[in-house]
Amino acid sequence: MRAYVDESEPGGGRDHTTYVMAAVVITASACDAARADVRAATPRRMRKLHWYEALLGQRLSWLDLLRRAVEIVVVRYEGAAARAERRRRRCLERLVWELEVRGVTLLVLESRGRARDDGDRSMLDALRRRGVGVPVRHEHVRGVDEPLVALADLACGAHVAGLDDELDSTLVRVG
Repeated sequence: MRAYVDESEPGGGRDHTTYVMAAVVITASACDAARADVRAATPRRMRKLHWYEALLGQRLSWLDLLRRAVEIVVVRYEGAAARAERRRRRCLERLVWELEVRGVTLLVLESRGRARDDGDRSMLDALRRRGVGVPVRHEHVRGVDEPLVALADLACGAHVAGLDDELDSTLVRVG
């Protein structure tokens, strides 16, 4: 199974006490059909499907795209004020463990540029040395090149908007 991952900083990055990371788990056999669905739902004016660029009606209709997911896991950092990268690492650490126990073998993260991607790789390598996520491979992709990353963006957006009941997701809190 594969997990497509994205993150959100509620409050537009001004709230240093929260961070949300979501993974949408999809079987390899369902990926092509899910990609086609995401591409078909993406308005022409958007390069990629993005929760915060959409109207409310679009957002709600897009939640149906998540039906292809085997599972959705949302990790939410709620703790002491910290820099975004520290909050991200806390979420990523728990998310990798959650995905490993669910049998995920490939973690696909949206690229945030070479330096930040290198930081993720370093974190994932450190986790492996501690025995977490050993069987889980990872890769970074540009969101415009991999439509399935948008599903994780939708899961993050829906969680932040308080639509967890619509997601049927597993919520894990870390601090």
